[in-house]
Amino acid sequence: MAYRLSKPHQGLPLRVTLALSIILASVCLLATRSPPSLASGIAVRQQAFPVGRVSNFRAVPKTGLRSASREVAVRDSLEVEVDSKGRERLAFKEDGWKTWNWKGHNINYIQSGDKGTPIVLVHGFGAHAYHWRYQIPELSKNHRVYSLCLLGYGWSDKAPDAPYSAEFWGNQVSSFMQEVIGEGAVLVGNSIGAVTALSAASSTPDLVKGLVMVNAAGRFGDMAPDATGDPGANPEPEVEASGPLDALKDFVTDGFASLIFYSTRFRIPLILKQVYLDRDQVDEPLVKSITAPALDPMALQTFQSIYRAPGRGRATVNQMMRRLPQSMKVLLLWGQQDPWMQPEKADQIMKVCDEQGLECEYVPLVAGHCPQDDNPKDLNDNLVRWVNTHF
Repeated sequence: MAYRLSKPHQGLPLRVTLALSIILASVCLLATRSPPSLASGIAVRQQAFPVGRVSNFRAVPKTGLRSASREVAVRDSLEVEVDSKGRERLAFKEDGWKTWNWKGHNINYIQSGDKGTPIVLVHGFGAHAYHWRYQIPELSKNHRVYSLCLLGYGWSDKAPDAPYSAEFWGNQVSSFMQEVIGEGAVLVGNSIGAVTALSAASSTPDLVKGLVMVNAAGRFGDMAPDATGDPGANPEPEVEASGPLDALKDFVTDGFASLIFYSTRFRIPLILKQVYLDRDQVDEPLVKSITAPALDPMALQTFQSIYRAPGRGRATVNQMMRRLPQSMKVLLLWGQQDPWMQPEKADQIMKVCDEQGLECEYVPLVAGHCPQDDNPKDLNDNLVRWVNTHF
């Protein structure tokens, strides 16, 4: 039985949604008003290349925000701190963590835990591995946890010429499971990271034990298939040669992306406070972690390339969901106060689950676009419960 919220929100036009999502993601740096006094409900439904590295971060000025930490401990060679509410989280580290080479690029990732089912955490637009700071200590108590920076983000290399898309990053995640973990894993993604995880699950289902999507961003509905009849046949579309009109379009697009990049970079705390329900979560470590990558010399060019990523995707969320095997278990964790990807998007995914006979569970949370950092306790409780139940 499914318990629904009252009236679904009206969605914004796709282009507007993408623009707004990109503004937010420059901060949550491309896709993430006052909090209601609600307890989070639970609705369960079962139907069933080479460029410079970002490691040479520049010093980030003090933000005036509190650090919100009281003590620091070391676990699995990682520093774990306690915030002002007594919750454990990963401590911010300016020079990043471990490195893996993928397609000639250095990819940064965090690893913790030495037992249990592997879990891979995939961040959203403009974010990074550290955006899962509250999940890494909690999940690693009983599972092996990996949180990676997608190419172009965080502590990973900036590659302006890469053909960024959900399929491209999905290929990165699949390669990570094969080369670093050595086996399949549960994938957990937020925003475009959720669509990236979905792309990996739909293209390499033998590597994915389960799929968790947190406020998934991307294109929904259906679109025409390619010449082969498969809307996702090419996981990494080539960058096509440009004519004069394409060059003009790219010039305008790059100009718009540059405007978003610079206007957002100097307003990160303000924008975050507009999309986080718990504004105390917008603290100094979070702001520093988002500001530092934007200071990389290749950040603007990479941002311009990533801004074009939605147009490179070969399949929508609905189409990728239909390619999942019926054995795939899916969990939706959705912040109900998300100004960009409203709860109706979760309803669309659940409808596809019904049609395909997939075993899907939907848990609404009191949070904005990034529940893992906005409301970490409720997200952790439901994620741990679901993983422990199925794996």
